[in-house]
Amino acid sequence: MNIFTDMAELFPLIRGGGAFLVAIGLGILVGSFGSRKWRVVWLIAGAAVGVVIMAVGGATRVIFDEGVRPPVWQWVVLGIAFLVEGYLVSVVVRKFPNMDSRPFWMWMLLIVGAHFLILGLSHGPICAVLAVVCMVNAWIGLRSTDVDLRVFWAIDGVLKILGGALMVVVSYS
Repeated sequence: MNIFTDMAELFPLIRGGGAFLVAIGLGILVGSFGSRKWRVVWLIAGAAVGVVIMAVGGATRVIFDEGVRPPVWQWVVLGIAFLVEGYLVSVVVRKFPNMDSRPFWMWMLLIVGAHFLILGLSHGPICAVLAVVCMVNAWIGLRSTDVDLRVFWAIDGVLKILGGALMVVVSYS
């Protein structure tokens, strides 16, 4: 098996993960055009749409290929990634309690990127590359304090849309 030609077989979670990323990326992108409240509302809306897509797609077998079931270890990796992300989010919330602050939002983007690194094991190399690119974007956002944080928020949304769309497309090839 070749990792690039057999991605859907090696990483059956790729299609559902990609669909989720497109939805949440759209929420992030739209949220970049407003205040913190706007960002939070659209982040939640994007995540909710992503969950609905995965639930409906999973139930109808549109997202999860009938013939290929993810191995248990990939589900375990998914769980570990969420646990790590949850823990790191709690650290950022304690360290930066001001949810309007630039460090709060840039560290949140960095943490999400870091958890994509773990997800690369269960969702494939596109997810791992997306992790690195999102983390670089967040790191630059932490350092470039003269640029509005919404620029980096928008870039993050676009990266997730593109990465997620690519994950969906390769899952059908």
